[in-house]
Parts: sequence; C-alpha cells; structure tokens
Amino acid sequence: MTDPIAAAFHEEWGRVVATLIRVTGDWDLAEECAQEAFAAAVRQWPVEGVPRKPGAWLTTIARHRATDRMRRAAVGAAKLREVAVTSYTPEPTEGVEDDRLRLIFTCCHPALAFEAQVTLALRTLAGLSMAEIARAFLVPETTMARRVGRTKAKIRNAGIPYRVPPDHLLPERTTAVLGVLYLMFNEGYSTPERRPLCDEAIRLARLVAQLMPDEPEAGGLLALMLLHDARRATRLDDHGDVVLLADQDRSRWDATQIAEGRQALARAVRQQRLGPYQLQAAIADSHAAGSDWPLIAGLYEQLAELVPSPVVRLNHAAAVAMAEGPAAGLRLLDGLEIPGYHLLPATRADFLRRLGRHAEAAMAYEQALGLAVAEADRRFLTKRIDEMRGRAVQPTVIERGEQPYVGIRRTVTMQTFPEIADRMAGVHGWLAERGLEPVGAPFFRYLVIDMARELVVEAGFPVAAPVEGDGEVFYDVLPAGRYVSVTHVGHPSELMGVTAELNAWADAQGLRWDVKPTPEGDRFGSRLEIYKTDPRVQPDMSRWETELAFKLA
Repeated sequence: MTDPIAAAFHEEWGRVVATLIRVTGDWDLAEECAQEAFAAAVRQWPVEGVPRKPGAWLTTIARHRATDRMRRAAVGAAKLREVAVTSYTPEPTEGVEDDRLRLIFTCCHPALAFEAQVTLALRTLAGLSMAEIARAFLVPETTMARRVGRTKAKIRNAGIPYRVPPDHLLPERTTAVLGVLYLMFNEGYSTPERRPLCDEAIRLARLVAQLMPDEPEAGGLLALMLLHDARRATRLDDHGDVVLLADQDRSRWDATQIAEGRQALARAVRQQRLGPYQLQAAIADSHAAGSDWPLIAGLYEQLAELVPSPVVRLNHAAAVAMAEGPAAGLRLLDGLEIPGYHLLPATRADFLRRLGRHAEAAMAYEQALGLAVAEADRRFLTKRIDEMRGRAVQPTVIERGEQPYVGIRRTVTMQTFPEIADRMAGVHGWLAERGLEPVGAPFFRYLVIDMARELVVEAGFPVAAPVEGDGEVFYDVLPAGRYVSVTHVGHPSELMGVTAELNAWADAQGLRWDVKPTPEGDRFGSRLEIYKTDPRVQPDMSRWETELAFKLA
C-alpha cells in the first residue's frame, strides 16, 4: 500500500470494521468488506486523489459491498434495509456508543479464553495480519487463523451481544480489556509505521477510565501509555534509527502528556489498590523525572511479585544493572529464558559490552538480530555488532626487556582497591621531589590474586635507571620475557571483561601464564595494567587507552 493508503489503514481499519460489525452482525463479512474497501482505495486513490474524509469514503464503500453480499445471500429484508441506510457519521468521542469500545468489550467477553480475546481484538480492532499475530503468540499462521475462526463462531453461536456491558458486568472484563489495550499500544509503540495504534489505544483507554472510575488499574494503564508516548518524538532519529533512553533529548518530551499521565497515576494511586499498570506507570514517571535507577529497580522488584513473568525479570535486571553495575544485572539473567524475544539476548549483550567482554557481546547481539523484526531494531543491533567486532580483543605476543621501576605495594580487596589507586599520585610526587621523570605510563602490577579474598597489588612508574627506595616507595625490575599484550580503549570498569576475553584467547591458543598457586592465591610473574592516557589531557574515562600485558610461562 502507498503511504496515504497505509496511513488510512492504520487509522481507519478498526473504525470501519467496528461499524460494519454493528450494522451487519457478521464479523467475517465486516472484515472481508473492509478489505475490499481498502483494495478499492489502492486502485482509485492514486488516480482520483485521496478523499477529504478517507474514513467516510472507506466506510461507504465497505457498506455498499456488505449490502451487495447480503442481497445475494438473501438475508432478511429488515437487516438489509438497516445496512443500506447506514451512512458514515463520526463516532462520538466518548461514551458507550463508541463502536470500537463496543468491539473491544465484545472481544473480551468472559465466555472466550484470554488468548482468543486478545487475538480477535488485535485482528479486528488493530488490523494486524494473521502472520503478525501468529508471530506475537509464537504459533504457526494456520493455527492462528483457525483460532480466530473458532472465536468468531463462538460469538455467533453463543449470541454474545455487541455492546458495552452494564456496570455490574464490567469488572469481569476489566483484566482482558486492559490487556488488549496494553498489547495494542505496545504494537504501535514498537513499530513506527503503526503509531496510529498508540493514539487509538490512548483514546480507548481514556474512555475505559471514564467508564470505570473506581478501577485504579484503568487509570494506571492510561498513565502508563501517556508517559511512554510522551517520548515518541525522541525514540528514533531523523534516519529512523533507535535512540537509547540515555541519549534522548528530554526537552522534546511532551510535557502536556507527562502532566496528564501524572494526574491519571495520582488518581489511581489514591484508591490504594496497587496493580501492575500503576507500578509500570510509576517507573515511566521516574524516567520522566530523570531516571532514579535504585527507585526503578525497587519498583520492578514489586512488579515481579505481582507479575512473576520473565519479561518483568528481564526489565528488573536492566534496572539493577544501571543502579549497581552490569555484572549485577548479568547475574540476574542466569537461567532466564524467553523464546523468540530479541530483547533478552540484546540486554545480555549490553551488559557484556559494558563489562568490556566484546567478543561475547558480539555473539549475543547476533542472536538478538536473528530474532528482531522491526527494521529500526535490526539496524541498531547491526551497528552494535560492527562496533563489538571492532573492539574485540586482538592480542599479540611480544618480547619485553627488563624494566626498572619504582612503586608502592598494598594488600587490598576489590572494595578497598582505591587505597592503592589513590597512592599513584604520591609515587609520581616522590619522583618529582628527586628531580626524576617517569619514562613510561603508570601501571598496576598484580602479584597475587584471590578475587574472593585479597589481592597484592603494586602501583608504579617505569624509570630510566636504578634508584634507591625510601619509606614505602621501593625500587624493583619488571622481568623480561614473552608477554601477551592487548590494548583496550574504554572505561577501566570494562577491564575485567577484557581480561576474561584475554584468558579465553590464551586458552584457545594453548598459552599459559607465568603463574603459581599459593595459599594466598595465584602468584603471577608479571601481570600489568598500563594506563597510557593522561587524565589531565583526557578526563573522559570512556576514552582512556589501557594496555594489559601478561607474562607467559
């Protein structure tokens, strides 16, 4: 379909089908006649131009098709007259007379299974194809087509009325109606071409919230949609590529939608019946206020207690990774499985990337690419794969001669490591007091490593000639020999990941480090972390250049 016709499809499909179902009482006929109306638009609009009111044009054509079909089928004269005289009039903007509101409540009749409710609503109201719905439910398209057919037959055979039910029957449909609107919004949010679905979901959510003012989750869902949709303009760049939350221009977020969303959330929370949509809206509200990651992680933990789903666990892990670091997030992904869901390997890849484990990250991004459908997501993942391949460790085996140095030594834990890192400047000052200059970059030398207990570490500077030590500063010589060397550009927090990749590379090459086990831990002959970037010149730690040089046995 061309762009005007595609836009009309996304905006008008649900309206046309809902109107035809009301006047014909036949779900299949309504869909088929709506399809014929859009087929007519494909033929006529490029020649005759787009009508001033596309929805009215499509509804009229579909109604004529329905009249012809019903005449040929010799339906009752009364029903035929009703269809024939029905003309397009704009639906009310609120209230239970809205055809699409009738449609969603009919789809969500309690006589239907939840999957059947959602499937039928996505097909008739959102206009998703059988293939798209089948992909969402991870079933074959033929299976999904049979499921939809059985659901329509059940509505027809059971005489389920096409209406918004009376007030006393609303609660039994609340969960299903809100679930359908949530999925409908997500479909529009994840696929830029379907953005009208977001608008329609928000419109219907407003009606449902008005219809059920005592249902806090209806207000929570409306708040969630508004707070997410407020970021719509910044989620993709001018080329249609994904812009991560941290990189979005918050000044372009829709302040009016944020304010309305916060008001809806406040009304819902005042009823003191906390539910999943309210919690998700609170998370979105925190992002709107600046992303308080410890708070967001706590909200996801509460959400996981109410909705113990793997997707919630994934989002909780992502929040923990932002609050406590990627290693903490990665641990939470252990054992988590969500078949066919590209965001699981993509999230794992992001944690690995931030840990500096670029080769593993590239493989995880490739797995995500194999599952992603949206073109914007695929472009983003492809870009990440190229980036990770470019940054994956490329070690070399080199010969290093003896190197005199001065330094200090400390026994530290991972938590107290800053005690020695902060003394690096003191060593430099010690040299300056004696009129000496380092002849190379500062380094840490790891002598003994027991990650669970303690590390023996030296902080030093290479010097040109022997010099007598004084106090805590000593003189020594780095041993000559064969070293494996790799240079990393990135934040020092990524070096543990780089080290893991370096160890894996050495194992694959059959190389062994100069290391001996001792009661205190593994004692290395020479394991160096050399900081080649002067922080006075480049204060951005994400651009620092660091060489790892490990002596071979």
